[in-house]
Amino acid sequence: MTWWRPTGAWLHARPVVGDAGLALLVLVPAFAGRVNALPGPPITPTAVSQLLVVLSCLSLVLRRHYPPVVWALTLGAAIAVIMLQHGPSSALLPQLVALYTLATAWPVRRSLVAAAGSAAALLAAQAVATADPWDRATTYAVATWCVLATVVGISVRLQRRALAAARERARVAEESREEEAQRRVAQERLRIARELHDVVAHHVAVITVQAGVAEHLQVSDPAAAQDALRHVREASGQVLAEMSALLGVLRHGEEPGSEPARGLADLDELVGSLRRTGLQVVVRREGGPVPLDPLVDLTAYRIVEEALTNAYKHGAGTAQLLLAHRTGELTIEVTNPVPAAKTAAGHRDQGRGLVGMSERVAAVGGRLSARPGPNGTFLVRADLPVTTP
Repeated sequence: MTWWRPTGAWLHARPVVGDAGLALLVLVPAFAGRVNALPGPPITPTAVSQLLVVLSCLSLVLRRHYPPVVWALTLGAAIAVIMLQHGPSSALLPQLVALYTLATAWPVRRSLVAAAGSAAALLAAQAVATADPWDRATTYAVATWCVLATVVGISVRLQRRALAAARERARVAEESREEEAQRRVAQERLRIARELHDVVAHHVAVITVQAGVAEHLQVSDPAAAQDALRHVREASGQVLAEMSALLGVLRHGEEPGSEPARGLADLDELVGSLRRTGLQVVVRREGGPVPLDPLVDLTAYRIVEEALTNAYKHGAGTAQLLLAHRTGELTIEVTNPVPAAKTAAGHRDQGRGLVGMSERVAAVGGRLSARPGPNGTFLVRADLPVTTP
């Protein structure tokens, strides 16, 4: 078995060599002269019939490249030998190989038509040149062998086609698995980037502004500078705690039990932290609060956090927050004035916060709008379903 595999691969790469070996292999029994067991004296082949047998066998070298031509040549040789020898033709063997090759290359119907044509032609030649009785079963042996060779060729063709289809499906499945793995990796990278931005951006903005305030007031108003540094310390502790929780999620693949996911229940704490930094936030609620899907609740919190953080960084020091609970939907609106020095386009293009909000809203099946509003304001509006679709 170890030597056959490399030999088979070598012959598969050189089909002409393999077909030449097959032609020589068929040539040996083809010289037997009589191929069916009919009673009577043995048939002595002639020089012309033997030459036709040799040419018929040698034509098998081209069977893969020209199947119809080889089939026609071997059929003509078989009929000629029958007529010359007045008996069964030993050239039937290369004809059977040619029929098999034809069936592996042609559709089933055309292959069966070729087999029927070969059988009819051989039986007609046998009826003209021999005295075989038609009521004897062995008379129809040539037809049986023609059909058998064709059926084997059809079976091999169907098996090869099924094997090729299975390999193609395996290849497509492998490519699909690779594409799915790459897609999941890309989605995970986006999710991690979004979480890092949402966790860090708000607190870092507070730290940056309050550190600047402390530096500015450390001489003129030490008490105010100390208060600003206290806000820096609180924001630093919060960002470290949330970063630790996020890293635990990334490392273990699950939410840590000691740090529940953020939601609108933490809204007062978020608004209070921004108010302590100097942002005047007016909160309005419409409709009674309804239970939210955990993912929708987290998305709503992150949208409010990002929108108020942007208002704090790029606005004029005030913001209005609207939470409207409607039937099957939660609407969030954050409006803040934009200083004349900062155009609406400049406000809109700050950072990746709006991109992250859009991705979060799309993930829960909601709608997001972030655009300049009337009277020099900027409006962020999100319509979220109560439950994740």
